[in-house]
Amino acid sequence: MDAEKLYNYLLANHYGRENSIVRSELAVRLSISERELRRLTKEINESPKFEKLVSTTHSCYICKTKGECKHSIMNTWRVAIALITKAKQMEKKVGLNGQIKISTGELYKDIVETFEE
Repeated sequence: MDAEKLYNYLLANHYGRENSIVRSELAVRLSISERELRRLTKEINESPKFEKLVSTTHSCYICKTKGECKHSIMNTWRVAIALITKAKQMEKKVGLNGQIKISTGELYKDIVETFEE
């Protein structure tokens, strides 16, 4: 299955929160792994090719309203902030307070330089 097929399936069958489906059930229904489902929904949400967002908060559906979109986006921010917080605590445990570098492709840049640009 590719992202476009999943997008069209969700648009036809799971448009709006009231038509949501549990992720594990959707994966079984489409005969794909949950990991593959996560990869495909990530592709849909990141690509400008697709007009609408897929909410993956507790279940999957194409967001119908601006409120549903905002809820999905805020959930993504919550997860991102939780991961950043976790990484910062891990750095402190091994004495790397602010000294870590992030890969930006083939090259490495200091975090400070990345945010300055």
